[in-house]
Amino acid sequence: MTLPAIELALGGVSVTVVPDRGAIATSVNVGGRELLYLDRESLEDPSRNVRGGIPLLFPFAGRLKDDVFLPAGTQMKQHGFGRNEAWTVLERRDDFLSLGLEGDGSRAAYPYPFRAEHSFRVLPRGLQIELLVINTGDRDLPLSPGWHPYFACPAAEKAHVAGSVEGLEGRLSNDVEFDFGVPAPIDGRARFQVPGLGTLRLEFSPEMRHLQLWSLPGKDLVCLEPFWGPNDTVNSERRLTLPAGHGRDLWFRTELE
Repeated sequence: MTLPAIELALGGVSVTVVPDRGAIATSVNVGGRELLYLDRESLEDPSRNVRGGIPLLFPFAGRLKDDVFLPAGTQMKQHGFGRNEAWTVLERRDDFLSLGLEGDGSRAAYPYPFRAEHSFRVLPRGLQIELLVINTGDRDLPLSPGWHPYFACPAAEKAHVAGSVEGLEGRLSNDVEFDFGVPAPIDGRARFQVPGLGTLRLEFSPEMRHLQLWSLPGKDLVCLEPFWGPNDTVNSERRLTLPAGHGRDLWFRTELE
């Protein structure tokens, strides 16, 4: 199965987005250098979560304790449902795309009315992604979203990934799976030296206070993931709470220096 994809471009940068698989960016190519890892078989198999690209984690990022979503007393699996749904094209230009997803409160697991817009803007050296969420209901909307970028990195070189954030030393390896979080820089800016790519600059909304790092042995990838907060944040007072009739915009930018 080949899913419809939308191509964006600006100068020597091209971006591919697949709306039907959770509004995911599957490619960011800067001057002929591909920044992202993608397992295409998982992209084309609707029974699987996509492994690769930049999945959006909505309405929350991470795992919930016992998969219980406390605000509604329901159950949801890791990273919520946004990455598994088809999003609608709202606006499209050569270097810009906006996709939408709505809820009318009828979702059993997430019974809240909302409107979400996920947009992509091509930059001269990369990509900026924005998530706008509007509470269209009459009660508070609980959130703790994030993004899950899979950056290309030779498996044997993962131990040599270095960054401007504390807590990475000796924790990245190709021998075993690693999956850990560190506090995000308070200004929302970080740089990572990634073998095979060079220097990646990551910038994101400073309110997003968590970076998750993950990879599997033998896979040519390293995930550097800006989250609103760590696992189970949406079940705590640290979550993002949108009052009725209010909206919030979060953003994430990745560029190759």
